[in-house]
Amino acid sequence: MLYWAFIVALLLVIFIVLFKYVQLQNEMKNITRTTAEVRSGNLNLRYRLHTNHKALSELGAELNRLVDYFQKAFERTRFLEEERKRMIANMSHDLRTPLTSLLGYMEALQQDTSLSAEEKEAFLRVAVNKGDDLLALLQDFFELARLETDDSTPDLERINLTELVHEVLIDFYPELTKAGLTPVIEMPDSPLYVRGNKAFLRRIMNNLLSNSLRYGTDGGEIGIRIREQSGSVLVDVWDKGQGIAAHDLPYIFERLYTGEASRNASLRGTGLGLTIVKNLVEKQGGQITAHSAPNEKTIFSFNLMKS
Repeated sequence: MLYWAFIVALLLVIFIVLFKYVQLQNEMKNITRTTAEVRSGNLNLRYRLHTNHKALSELGAELNRLVDYFQKAFERTRFLEEERKRMIANMSHDLRTPLTSLLGYMEALQQDTSLSAEEKEAFLRVAVNKGDDLLALLQDFFELARLETDDSTPDLERINLTELVHEVLIDFYPELTKAGLTPVIEMPDSPLYVRGNKAFLRRIMNNLLSNSLRYGTDGGEIGIRIREQSGSVLVDVWDKGQGIAAHDLPYIFERLYTGEASRNASLRGTGLGLTIVKNLVEKQGGQITAHSAPNEKTIFSFNLMKS
């Protein structure tokens, strides 16, 4: 009787071992098939293991995390490729427009002998303006490319922000007066210091004020507000001009996005100024946002670490 019990127990053990072996073989085949599918480009597939084997379960989980990583990397690469194609298309359009116009006026000056001296002067003035537009666009392209390819940390120092903003405002005062804009300044009496880069901060303020000068003259006022909040210093640059349409607002910091106002050629910028501002703010550890109620008030706000 004991002999038969031993035989039954032995057979049961052999059966369990064989069952586990077959199950393990099936799971390994499943892993092999799934890996082959993933290698062929099907990154939506995931490893589904029906086993209580701890090592296999952990292997499946790790492999799924690896596929998740590859899928995100692939999607990021595809997004960057589409962004590159879109940027090249936009660049070619934005470069072609002033260049075509410039060549057209220069050709007219060269070939049209019936032009009066006044007409020649007017054509030449337009050609120079188009050349200036082209130069500004190229300079912005190069600056943005430099910012986006430079991963190094900029030199940051303790900067008197209120003093720097006053200096920038003095530089802009003739343009503000010419545009009929009244500056409204809200700053604390005592200096506010930030941790930043002086050249970056000057470019940020120059771009934001230039943006308000281009689009905000209708409102008659342009403002700067500086305040301290939770260990940071916040800066608002605002105007009461035509503003930014709600559907344009999410995209204004993207390269070459000029929005509806750009349909008016007299208002058109390069479409890179705000992208440069965003890059410069973020390289100093800050963030920038925009809020706009068209024809009421448009505010660009950025923050920097207090020093």
